[in-house]
Amino acid sequence: MTKTFIRVELCSEGESPKQIVERMRGIGAVPLVGDYDFELSLAEDMRLFDKLEEIHQALRGSNVRYTVTTRTDAEAASIIQRRHEATHYVGDKPVELKKAVYRAKLERWKEMGLDVGELEGILETDLDKFKEVSREFLRTHLDEMSVVKDKRSDDNLVDGKVLALLDENGKTLEEIIGRTGFSEEQVMLSLGRLISSESARRVAKDGMELYCLVPPPAPVMRKPLQLNPAKDDSEAEGRVLDAIPDNGISSKDVIRTSRMPREQVEKAAMSLKASGKIRIVVKGRKVIYYRM
Repeated sequence: MTKTFIRVELCSEGESPKQIVERMRGIGAVPLVGDYDFELSLAEDMRLFDKLEEIHQALRGSNVRYTVTTRTDAEAASIIQRRHEATHYVGDKPVELKKAVYRAKLERWKEMGLDVGELEGILETDLDKFKEVSREFLRTHLDEMSVVKDKRSDDNLVDGKVLALLDENGKTLEEIIGRTGFSEEQVMLSLGRLISSESARRVAKDGMELYCLVPPPAPVMRKPLQLNPAKDDSEAEGRVLDAIPDNGISSKDVIRTSRMPREQVEKAAMSLKASGKIRIVVKGRKVIYYRM
């Protein structure tokens, strides 16, 4: 039997180690610790190039680089025994694989403006304590998270569903998790983004921590223009002429400046044009008045 070994090069802009593991498991790959990251066995009746195509399709869109090495069973066993290069993933994840997943999370939090120096130290010394401390750390630092424009549509989807659930009365974290179906970390990160963009806020009420919708500002209401009709045509023409500056003015602004009804303004403008006192220029949908 032939074995194919895959080495994956992760990228901070790509998917997390956990997501890559899930992708590779989907094609039967076994995670390793050592010089290679995954192993695939190739049965006698399977074509190598078909398996390589399967690997390529599994990693497509994950924004990672990978290399492939293929060896026979005898060659693979010799290398593993001689160099102890690979330790199979059995049962619980190896500690180093877990740490790789958490390091990726810390990098993400750094991008969002959080100081994770203390957490990095705990991660290297006490993994169980890190799990507990990191959860509380994220809860207490939501208000400090800066807005990050994320290219991944998955985050936009999470933010949209969380925001749609919020109202001005507020929802608890447990309610949001239960009704959206997202993980605690996904919801917490989403709330951090929404709070930093001033779309949501966190409040304490009756001993509970609630997340409330911040309603958009009310539209500015303009006061209706108070019109003062001219007593006669002569007054109307004088007020229109007074409203026209040397560099011209739109007909709409003449109405606002002269405070006369549109009909009076237009009639006065036509009379002034006929007498050669102004000229009227049409620019697209705008009508501009100029003094002569």
